[in-house]
Order: sequence, then structure tokens, then C-alpha cells
Amino acid sequence: MKTESVFFPQKLIERARNNAANYEWAANIKQSIINEAQPWLKYSDDELWEMGFGPNITRSWMVWSDGHCPNCRHSVTMYHWKIDPHNHPWKVQCPHCDSFFPKNDFRAYQQSGLDEHGIFDPALGDRSLLFNQEEPEGTKRDFGVDDGEGYVEGENRWRFIGAYLIYGQWKNLILGGVEALSAAYILTGDKEYSRRTAILLDRVADIYPTYDFKTQGLVYEHNFTDFNGYVSNWHDCPKEAIILAEAYDRIFLAIEDEKLIRFLSEKARLHHQTNPKDSAKAIQQNIENRILKESLTNKHKIYSNVPCQEHAILVIESILGWKNNRKHIDQLFDQLLDIVTAVDGVTGEKGLAGYATIGPRNMVKILGKFSRIEPEFLSDILKRNPRLHHHFRFHIDTWCLHKFYPGVGDSKGFKQEPTGYAGVEFEKTIGLEPSAYTVLGQLHQLTKDPALAQMLYSGNGNSLDGLPHDLFAENPTLFQTTIQKVIDDHGIYPSVGSINLQEWHLAILRSGKEKNARALSLSYDTLYNHHHADTMNLSLFAKGLDLLPDFGYPPVQYGGWRSPQALWYRKSAAHNTVVVDGKDSRQGAGKTTLWVESESFRSMRISAPEAIEGEQYERTASLVDISEEDTYVIDIFRVIGGSDHARFFHSYVADLTTEDLQLKPAEPYGHETLMRYFHSDENPPAGWSADWKIDTKVAQLPPKSDIHLRIIDLTTGAVAHTAETWVSSGFQDTEIREYWIPTIMTRRQGDAPLQSTFISIIEPYASASNIKTVHRLPLQTEDGKPCGDSQVAVKIELTTGQCDLLIALDPHQRPVSVQQLDWDITLMTADLCWLRRDTNGHLQKVTVTKGKLQAGDFILKTDSEFTEKSLKVD
Repeated sequence: MKTESVFFPQKLIERARNNAANYEWAANIKQSIINEAQPWLKYSDDELWEMGFGPNITRSWMVWSDGHCPNCRHSVTMYHWKIDPHNHPWKVQCPHCDSFFPKNDFRAYQQSGLDEHGIFDPALGDRSLLFNQEEPEGTKRDFGVDDGEGYVEGENRWRFIGAYLIYGQWKNLILGGVEALSAAYILTGDKEYSRRTAILLDRVADIYPTYDFKTQGLVYEHNFTDFNGYVSNWHDCPKEAIILAEAYDRIFLAIEDEKLIRFLSEKARLHHQTNPKDSAKAIQQNIENRILKESLTNKHKIYSNVPCQEHAILVIESILGWKNNRKHIDQLFDQLLDIVTAVDGVTGEKGLAGYATIGPRNMVKILGKFSRIEPEFLSDILKRNPRLHHHFRFHIDTWCLHKFYPGVGDSKGFKQEPTGYAGVEFEKTIGLEPSAYTVLGQLHQLTKDPALAQMLYSGNGNSLDGLPHDLFAENPTLFQTTIQKVIDDHGIYPSVGSINLQEWHLAILRSGKEKNARALSLSYDTLYNHHHADTMNLSLFAKGLDLLPDFGYPPVQYGGWRSPQALWYRKSAAHNTVVVDGKDSRQGAGKTTLWVESESFRSMRISAPEAIEGEQYERTASLVDISEEDTYVIDIFRVIGGSDHARFFHSYVADLTTEDLQLKPAEPYGHETLMRYFHSDENPPAGWSADWKIDTKVAQLPPKSDIHLRIIDLTTGAVAHTAETWVSSGFQDTEIREYWIPTIMTRRQGDAPLQSTFISIIEPYASASNIKTVHRLPLQTEDGKPCGDSQVAVKIELTTGQCDLLIALDPHQRPVSVQQLDWDITLMTADLCWLRRDTNGHLQKVTVTKGKLQAGDFILKTDSEFTEKSLKVD
């Protein structure tokens, strides 16, 4: 049997109380915890006990996922019904007209149907109570009435009570109650809080094993046989098990309470319970056996995204036997760390600013809990698994412009952006939860990585005030001094260069500094949970904006994951990539075949032919600096396979203008895409362009901002299309906003296997373009024969008077050597070279990769696979 609190030993409690007495920020946290518990003090012990409910009413994750209010008819989807069980018990409220539902007194009906165990049985309920209390007579007597299985109007069903049970009764009153009351007990020692916690926990224990969301619950109005869980849907259950277990751990010793034992033993007698509840031990056994051990026995009911289930198991195992079970718990930790750091330091799950953060956000809490009770714990864990450092670096290295993450997989919504470093949640008032500030500070001390300290500083609003926001901090003053030293030495933000995560399959090229920073990213797989068919999707961050935004998390508010809108978001055509024969990219990953970083030129080449089951599917994307403020991208996409190649390109909400196109109405692309208003030019000239003028209001830019994104297309034998693409704001928004954003489609069709080389220049700019002209130049072999279309040479004249040349040979079928006489290049065997002439026509900069370049009187070579040489010539 358990004999003491594991996570809240007396030494920690005393430290928290001392901090609250000595630091204003700590006193504020303590007071907020006590305030949080006050609503539950108004309930009698009987009312607390009666908050428990049985499994006989169908629980619903939404009132109606794609529904509306039956009163005002305004759209109310997903989780937007308002629920306030303290002030409006057994009611949900429309966020638009403020009407409450159901219209009947469900509390009275529920009380009329209680069986001998105090559990509602619909067969016992008095159905004469099911009428509209606002209009008991007349035609509206049945309006808004819910007997637990929903209010039905024609083919529509609103599950007011089914959703209220989850969000009002369970999550708010019961889980919220045990969490708030037990926390207040830790800080005050007042048994009024612990007794109330125990009443709620014991009642939950009576009923908990009877819950089975798989057979009793609905999601998107359907019962999914693979959605396990207890009261809630599967993904919330580990967190709920942790809340229950930790609340029990907090009040464990306080269960030896005569008033509590008298109350619960009388309830056990009245309701014919097998456990007499006549001692603290009996109550403890009820809670341990029917909540904690029940969860361990039925792990499938607390399964969720890694490492949520593992988090719950570690907490429960430790609470039940930390000292006597230590070897087993250490083994669980090692297994967990192998999983959560398996793919470039993280789990591999997609949704870069969403699901991919579940790992580190859980781990920071796990590590915080155990390092509080054992000072050397974090150091030992880090020695056993050094990749833990990369676990928290991952979202530093993928953070672009200090405000964006590339849209990879189910992550955020269209045009939504994280507010900061997404690897952890920085909360200033966090109750008794471990502080992310503390854990990152400890990791900084152990790894000597300043970036971890910089992240916690920026997560605190670039301030030391209140750090580390941790009631259990051992020395808050020293903590602040340490962080200030890092900021003084290294600045507010970490210095992060280009990075290629070859396990997670994301490459990011970076240039520029501070407000002039820019980044170009390429996602090159269709793998792992929550992925999209987005192999070779390109993202560009510049001018302070995400200029090639992913649509983000599927809009499940239109009827769930299988709705046309949700399926559309995951399709290849909804991304800035090439679609072959209208099909989504297959599951698999690409490989990096070229990586270049020089002073003004950066390039990457990724190959993934398996994505289209073809011979070639390869993208070469180069980020080229014009100046400290400006840049452009050269994008070359080579495809062999199938008979229909379509490159899609969309930006932000914007006004689109085109140049050199003669557009006429055209047939839609089809293939289950949500696009409209297609126009095309069947024979566009080389160098036609399209320009997006970004909508300042939607982008939340100053009114006089004039930000553009321009694409200049050099693809041969292609049809140019304009169209509009459907996208919606995220399901979290109460007011759903839909947009039709301008899109370019460049399409080539022919006999299989079709060979295409899509070439474009992409330029973000403010007010005026920095590119004067763009031309594709002919290439010929050393013996004077013309090269094929996949061998690319592009000349770009800048408004500064400088002139650039890029030559990119096709590694799939390249000749031995080529010549480009206009630039005095007499021989080239390299995969890629970039040259810049100054305003006087003199060669200024050269980058050569994987081969040799002979130009005039000099020869440049690179011999190793991933090296480059940059040369300045006067």
C-alpha cells in the first residue's frame, strides 16, 4: 500500500509556502490557486457526491459538429457552445443569441431516474418532466427538449446533455474540482479542500470502470469503434487519468479524516456499495483500485498521442510505488526517451506547430515532476539519452523569423501563426504544474546551450519578471541572474542557420537578420501520423509574413475528418508542389542530393521518385540574396512519370495580377479539388508572371503596407492557368471565415512517361520589384550540341545593375559537360553553379557544387559530396 505523497513531499510543500511568503509573483500564484478552488466551496457534500454520473446517457464530443442554434439558426460548430456549470447547471448556451438549451429541467428529470446506486437509469425517469419550461403550453412545448439523447428536429439532432456531461459535469465540475481543491490543500493545509477532493475522487472511483467511450460516446455524430477512452474521447483520457491520480497523491494523508469517513460510509450503506468506506484505508483502496490500477489494467483506454499514455503510466506507477518500484520506473523512462527522440530528437508526428509539440510539451512536465523530487534526476536522464537535448532544440531550429513554423501536416489553421517558441507552453500562473521555465533553465545549465535560456526569456515577454514562475523553485534570484547573463552574452534570440532534418525530412534555408530575415523550407515526405500528401511542398517566409502558407489543420467543422473540406486540405493539390495524374503523393520520403551554403547563395535539392511511382520527382530550390533587405528564389522541379503534371502555387489572401497572359475560361482541374474560376493561356510566352498583392487587413499589416509576391515562369510547353482555391479559417474560430485565394497552376500533358522541368523565379518585395529581366539561356554540350530541357541556365538582371546566372544540370540525365559562352564559361561539369556580376560586368561571386567550373582564366572545383566554394573576384 501507498504510505505517503510521492510528488508533494513535505519539503517541497514548505518550499512553496516559503516562496509565496517571500516573492510577490509566488504569492500571486498561491492566491490564484486558492481563488480557483472557491466555486466548489459553495456546494454541500451531498451536492459534490451527486456530481458523479453513470454511463447510461450517450456522451457526445460535440453538440453538433456542423450545426447551428435551433433558436437563431446561426452556425454553432464544434466546441463553440458556452458551458458554465457553476452558474447554469445542465445547460449549454448559444454564443450568438444567448439562448439556453435544453429548455426542460434536466436536473429534475435526472433525479427522478436514479437507481439504488444513485445512477441515472432512463427507464426510471419521469418523462412528464420533459417539456419546454419557457413555453409549457402550445406549439413550442417540445422545442429544445432533451431527454439525454438529444433534441430532434426533422433530421437534425442536438446533443445538448450528451456534450454537457463531458464539458460541464466531467471536465469542469469533477476534474476541475479535484484539481483546484487538491492544489489549494497543498498550499494551505486546510482539510476543507482535501475532504471535498476526496468526495469527488471516491465517487468517480465508484463509477469509473463502467465508462467506455468506445461503446458509449459519439464524435462527429458517429460512434467510432477504434475510439477508446473512459468518459472522454481517447486523446483526452491520459491527461484526465493524470489529474485524478495527482489529486489523490496530493491529499493522500488527509484522507484520514473522521468527517469524510462518516459521510462516505453512510453513502456506501444507503447505495448498497460493496466497499463499506468505513476507514481511510478502505477509501484509499477504492480510489487506487478503481481509478489508478484500473487505468493500468486497461491501458488501451488511456492511449493517445505519444507520450501522453506513457506520461500517465509513469505518474500512476510512481504514485503507487515510487520507492519500491524504482527500477521498473527507470526502465519505463528509458523506453519513453527512445520513442520521443526517435526522429531527429522528436517523435516524428507531423503538425509542426501542433501535434509535433505534444512530445516536448508533455516531456517538460514529466521531467519537471521527477526533477523536483530528485535533484539529480534530469542530469542522469540526459546522460542516458543525449538526444533529449535535441528534443527541445527541434522547435528552435525549425522556428522561422521568430514567429512562424513551416506548415507541415495538421498544424494550426490558414494564416494563423504561433506566438512564439512552440516546443513548450510558457504559463505564468500554472498552479502546481512543473514550470517550463524551470525545466528549460535546468537543461540550459546541463547542456550549456544558450538557446534554451533565450527561449524561456522570450517566452516571458523578454523579461526576467517573475521567473521562473515556479512555486517550488529552489533559488529564484539565482535563476534570474543566470538567465540575464545569457541574454547579455548572446542576445534575446538564438542564432540559427540553415538546417536539414534528414529523419523528419524538412530542410530550411535561412538568410538575413532580424526584421530582414527570410527562410525557405521544403518538406519532403508523406509519413507519420497527421501527415498531408505534401511531399516537396515549398514554404517561404519573408517581409515578416508566411508568403506560401499551408492551409493547416483540416476544417473538421464541416462534418469531421471525412468531409470534402477536410479531405481537400490533405491533398497534394492543396500544397505548393507538383501533382502527377491528379493523384496524391504516395507514402515515403525523399533524399537530399545537394546542399549548398555560401555567402549570398543557398540551395537544396531533394529527390523522391517513389512519391509519384515515377523515374524522377526532384526539386532544386535556391535562396539568393539581393541585398540585406531583399531576396529571390530559383525553383526548378523535374518530373518524369505519368502523363499529366500540374504545379500548384498559391500565396496569401491577395489581389492577383498577371503579365503577358491571354487568359480565357477553362475547364476545372477536377480530381476532388475545391477550386473554381479556371482561366488559361494555352501558349504563354516564356517569362510570363503573376503578382500577389497581399491583403493588408487579413495579414494584419499597417494600412499603407505594399507587400507582394511575384512568380516568373520559364517552363516550356506548359499551359498557364489562374484559379481560385477554397480555404477556411480554423475550427477554433467562433466566426468561421472562408476565402477563395488566387492560385496559379502550370500544367503539362503528354504521353507517358511525360518529362517536365518546371522553372520559376519567386520574389517577395515591398512596393517595387528588384528584378529587371529574367531569361532562360540555351546550354550546349562540349561538342556543340543543344542540351535537353532539363538542363537549366537562367540569367537574372537586377535593378541594382548586378546580373546573376544559375546553371543547374540534371543529375538524372546530365551530359558530361556543358558550355555557356555568353558568360565566358568554357566548361562545366558541376551539378550547380551560381555567378554574380557587379554593375561593371566583373565577376563578383561564384558558387560551385559537386564538380568543376572553368570560366575565363580560372577553374573552380569541388570534390566532396556536400561542399561548396565561394570566391570573390575583383
